[in-house]
Amino acid sequence: MTTVYIALGGNLGDVKAAFISARSMIAALPDTRVTESSKRYRTPAIGPAGQPDYLNAVIAIATEMQPIELLDALQAIELAHGRERKEHWGARTLDLDIVAIEQEIISLERLSVPHPLMFERQFVLRPLCDLAPEWQHPQLKLSAAEGLEKIIAAGESPLPEGEAW
Repeated sequence: MTTVYIALGGNLGDVKAAFISARSMIAALPDTRVTESSKRYRTPAIGPAGQPDYLNAVIAIATEMQPIELLDALQAIELAHGRERKEHWGARTLDLDIVAIEQEIISLERLSVPHPLMFERQFVLRPLCDLAPEWQHPQLKLSAAEGLEKIIAAGESPLPEGEAW
């Protein structure tokens, strides 16, 4: 079994319910189980102005699925939750991103792992630190906790305490 970290985000509709539903759907994938869930964090939207705040979280799964097969399954779950890809970084009902697969490096047209922007995004690193603060980026050689510290040291305010879900 391979450990995969998946970021969840959303800012349209009943995002709390979408997260719970998505986590259940991911757990039901072949040869896959959800092993941990971070707290859920409210974060300001990045992208086009006027969007509501996002909810963000990270889950850890153990899976035998291949990365592209998992990506396809996650995109199908997004669609089942009404995800529409109209605008880059636009508002969405549910966003599921593979942010890390153990220490693998994948660079394909459809999938880059580790997620190329994860060390610039507190809304990914903070929940990842709930689960695996010691996880080390295979190229940057920084742990998730070190990446989070760098973002905060650069002047970004720490996220408020998250909530269990």
